[in-house]
Amino acid sequence: MPLVKAPAPQTPAAPAFPDRASVLAAIESLDPSERRAAAWASRAYADGIDIIAHRLAVESDAAVVEAMILNLVAIGSPKAAAVLAPLLRSGSAARRFAAAEALRDLGPDALPMFDALIRDEDPQVRIMAAEVARGQLGGAAAQTLERLLPDEDHVNTACAFIDVLAEIGSAGTAPVLRHFADRHAGNAYVRFAVDTALARLPAA
Repeated sequence: MPLVKAPAPQTPAAPAFPDRASVLAAIESLDPSERRAAAWASRAYADGIDIIAHRLAVESDAAVVEAMILNLVAIGSPKAAAVLAPLLRSGSAARRFAAAEALRDLGPDALPMFDALIRDEDPQVRIMAAEVARGQLGGAAAQTLERLLPDEDHVNTACAFIDVLAEIGSAGTAPVLRHFADRHAGNAYVRFAVDTALARLPAA
Protein backbone atom coordinates (compact mmCIF):
# COMPACT_ATOMS: atom_id res chain seq x y z
CA MET A 1 0.00 0.00 0.00
CA PRO A 2 2.27 2.83 -1.22
CA LEU A 3 1.53 6.05 0.59
CA VAL A 4 1.09 9.44 -1.06
CA LYS A 5 2.22 12.20 1.24
CA ALA A 6 -0.62 13.94 3.00
CA PRO A 7 -1.04 17.72 2.76
CA ALA A 8 0.71 19.69 5.47
CA PRO A 9 -1.22 19.70 8.76
CA GLN A 10 -1.68 23.46 8.65
CA THR A 11 -3.61 23.26 5.35
CA PRO A 12 -6.17 20.46 5.80
CA ALA A 13 -8.66 19.61 3.10
CA ALA A 14 -11.91 21.54 3.19
CA PRO A 15 -14.30 19.99 5.71
CA ALA A 16 -16.78 17.59 4.13
CA PHE A 17 -19.09 17.62 7.15
CA PRO A 18 -20.73 20.45 9.11
CA ASP A 19 -19.69 19.33 12.59
CA ARG A 20 -17.95 16.69 14.69
CA ALA A 21 -21.12 14.68 15.19
CA SER A 22 -21.50 14.21 11.45
CA VAL A 23 -17.87 13.08 11.19
CA LEU A 24 -18.44 10.51 13.93
CA ALA A 25 -21.50 9.22 12.12
CA ALA A 26 -19.77 9.10 8.73
CA ILE A 27 -16.70 7.24 9.95
CA GLU A 28 -19.03 4.36 10.88
CA SER A 29 -20.94 4.55 7.59
CA LEU A 30 -21.47 1.45 5.45
CA ASP A 31 -20.14 3.49 2.51
CA PRO A 32 -16.31 3.35 2.30
CA SER A 33 -16.19 6.71 0.51
CA GLU A 34 -18.01 8.30 3.45
CA ARG A 35 -15.58 6.72 5.91
CA ARG A 36 -12.63 7.92 3.85
CA ALA A 37 -13.98 11.47 3.73
CA ALA A 38 -14.56 11.36 7.48
CA ALA A 39 -10.95 10.29 8.03
CA TRP A 40 -9.78 13.44 6.24
CA ALA A 41 -12.31 15.64 8.02
CA SER A 42 -11.27 14.33 11.44
CA ARG A 43 -8.09 16.41 11.26
CA ALA A 44 -10.16 19.49 12.00
CA TYR A 45 -10.88 18.27 15.55
CA ALA A 46 -8.66 18.11 18.62
CA ASP A 47 -9.54 14.44 19.14
CA GLY A 48 -8.90 13.53 15.49
CA ILE A 49 -6.49 10.76 16.47
CA ASP A 50 -9.11 9.16 18.70
CA ILE A 51 -11.75 9.41 15.97
CA ILE A 52 -9.45 7.63 13.51
CA ALA A 53 -8.15 5.08 16.01
CA HIS A 54 -11.62 3.89 16.95
CA ARG A 55 -12.37 2.91 13.36
CA LEU A 56 -8.87 1.92 12.21
CA ALA A 57 -8.85 -1.12 14.50
CA VAL A 58 -11.71 -2.69 12.52
CA GLU A 59 -11.44 -1.02 9.10
CA SER A 60 -11.20 -3.47 6.18
CA ASP A 61 -11.24 -1.19 3.14
CA ALA A 62 -7.70 -0.53 1.88
CA ALA A 63 -8.44 2.99 0.62
CA VAL A 64 -10.00 3.98 3.93
CA VAL A 65 -7.05 2.53 5.87
CA GLU A 66 -4.67 4.51 3.66
CA ALA A 67 -6.57 7.75 4.33
CA MET A 68 -6.53 7.07 8.07
CA ILE A 69 -2.81 6.35 8.10
CA LEU A 70 -2.00 9.45 6.06
CA ASN A 71 -4.01 11.62 8.40
CA LEU A 72 -2.38 10.16 11.50
CA VAL A 73 0.98 11.15 10.00
CA ALA A 74 -0.36 14.62 9.17
CA ILE A 75 -1.62 15.09 12.73
CA GLY A 76 1.59 13.64 14.19
CA SER A 77 2.60 13.11 17.84
CA PRO A 78 3.64 10.03 19.85
CA LYS A 79 -0.07 9.29 20.28
CA ALA A 80 -0.45 8.89 16.51
CA ALA A 81 2.56 6.54 16.55
CA ALA A 82 0.90 4.46 19.26
CA VAL A 83 -2.18 4.05 17.06
CA LEU A 84 -0.08 2.99 14.07
CA ALA A 85 2.12 0.54 15.97
CA PRO A 86 -0.42 -2.34 16.20
CA LEU A 87 -0.62 -2.41 12.40
CA LEU A 88 2.88 -3.91 12.36
CA ARG A 89 1.16 -7.13 13.54
CA SER A 90 -1.41 -7.07 10.74
CA GLY A 91 -1.96 -10.16 8.65
CA SER A 92 -1.75 -7.90 5.60
CA ALA A 93 1.79 -7.29 4.34
CA ALA A 94 0.62 -4.10 2.62
CA ARG A 95 -0.81 -2.79 5.87
CA ARG A 96 2.36 -3.67 7.81
CA PHE A 97 4.62 -1.86 5.37
CA ALA A 98 2.28 1.14 5.16
CA ALA A 99 2.39 1.44 8.94
CA ALA A 100 6.18 1.13 9.00
CA GLU A 101 6.47 3.86 6.36
CA ALA A 102 4.09 6.07 8.32
CA LEU A 103 6.07 5.57 11.53
CA ARG A 104 9.24 6.51 9.64
CA ASP A 105 7.53 9.69 8.46
CA LEU A 106 6.60 10.59 12.05
CA GLY A 107 10.30 10.90 12.88
CA PRO A 108 11.13 11.53 16.56
CA ASP A 109 7.45 11.18 17.49
CA ALA A 110 7.80 7.47 16.72
CA LEU A 111 10.87 6.92 18.89
CA PRO A 112 9.01 5.71 22.02
CA MET A 113 7.10 3.11 19.97
CA PHE A 114 10.25 2.10 18.10
CA ASP A 115 12.03 1.45 21.39
CA ALA A 116 9.21 -0.87 22.47
CA LEU A 117 8.60 -2.61 19.12
CA ILE A 118 12.26 -3.37 18.47
CA ARG A 119 12.23 -5.44 21.69
CA ASP A 120 8.94 -7.21 20.94
CA GLU A 121 8.87 -10.97 21.52
CA ASP A 122 7.63 -11.54 17.95
CA PRO A 123 10.63 -11.58 15.56
CA GLN A 124 8.45 -10.40 12.67
CA VAL A 125 7.47 -7.32 14.63
CA ARG A 126 11.15 -6.67 15.36
CA ILE A 127 11.87 -6.90 11.65
CA MET A 128 9.18 -4.34 10.85
CA ALA A 129 10.40 -2.11 13.69
CA ALA A 130 13.88 -2.17 12.17
CA GLU A 131 12.35 -0.75 8.99
CA VAL A 132 11.08 2.19 11.02
CA ALA A 133 14.68 3.00 11.95
CA ARG A 134 15.37 3.91 8.31
CA GLY A 135 13.44 7.13 8.93
CA GLN A 136 14.32 10.27 10.85
CA LEU A 137 14.88 8.77 14.30
CA GLY A 138 18.49 9.91 14.31
CA GLY A 139 21.50 8.24 15.88
CA ALA A 140 19.43 6.88 18.75
CA ALA A 141 17.90 4.21 16.50
CA ALA A 142 21.29 3.07 15.24
CA GLN A 143 22.64 2.87 18.78
CA THR A 144 19.64 0.80 19.87
CA LEU A 145 20.15 -1.67 17.02
CA GLU A 146 23.85 -1.90 17.86
CA ARG A 147 23.02 -2.70 21.48
CA LEU A 148 20.40 -5.31 20.62
CA LEU A 149 22.16 -7.08 17.74
CA PRO A 150 24.62 -9.12 19.84
CA ASP A 151 21.75 -10.81 21.73
CA GLU A 152 19.42 -11.28 18.75
CA ASP A 153 18.99 -15.04 18.32
CA HIS A 154 16.64 -15.00 15.32
CA VAL A 155 18.85 -15.00 12.23
CA ASN A 156 16.39 -13.30 9.86
CA THR A 157 15.76 -10.57 12.42
CA ALA A 158 19.47 -10.10 13.03
CA CYS A 159 20.09 -9.75 9.32
CA ALA A 160 17.29 -7.19 9.11
CA PHE A 161 19.06 -5.20 11.85
CA ILE A 162 22.33 -5.51 9.94
CA ASP A 163 20.78 -4.32 6.68
CA VAL A 164 19.30 -1.25 8.38
CA LEU A 165 22.56 -0.51 10.18
CA ALA A 166 24.30 -0.54 6.80
CA GLU A 167 22.11 2.44 5.91
CA ILE A 168 21.97 4.39 9.18
CA GLY A 169 25.12 3.25 10.99
CA SER A 170 28.49 4.96 11.32
CA ALA A 171 32.09 3.84 11.13
CA GLY A 172 31.69 2.84 14.79
CA THR A 173 29.07 0.27 13.76
CA ALA A 174 31.67 -1.91 12.02
CA PRO A 175 33.13 -3.57 15.17
CA VAL A 176 29.62 -4.56 16.31
CA LEU A 177 28.97 -6.23 12.96
CA ARG A 178 32.32 -7.99 12.89
CA HIS A 179 31.80 -9.33 16.40
CA PHE A 180 28.39 -10.68 15.44
CA ALA A 181 29.85 -12.37 12.34
CA ASP A 182 32.61 -13.95 14.43
CA ARG A 183 30.00 -15.41 16.82
CA HIS A 184 28.18 -16.92 13.82
CA ALA A 185 31.23 -17.93 11.84
CA GLY A 186 29.54 -21.02 10.41
CA ASN A 187 26.54 -19.15 9.04
CA ALA A 188 27.11 -18.08 5.44
CA TYR A 189 23.94 -15.95 5.42
CA VAL A 190 25.16 -13.89 8.37
CA ARG A 191 28.63 -13.58 6.86
CA PHE A 192 27.20 -12.31 3.58
CA ALA A 193 24.92 -9.81 5.36
CA VAL A 194 27.79 -8.46 7.45
CA ASP A 195 30.21 -8.22 4.54
CA THR A 196 27.60 -6.37 2.47
CA ALA A 197 26.89 -3.97 5.34
CA LEU A 198 30.57 -3.31 6.02
CA ALA A 199 31.03 -2.32 2.37
CA ARG A 200 28.23 0.26 2.71
CA LEU A 201 29.28 1.83 6.02
CA PRO A 202 31.32 5.04 6.04
CA ALA A 203 35.03 4.55 6.42
CA ALA A 204 36.59 5.20 9.82
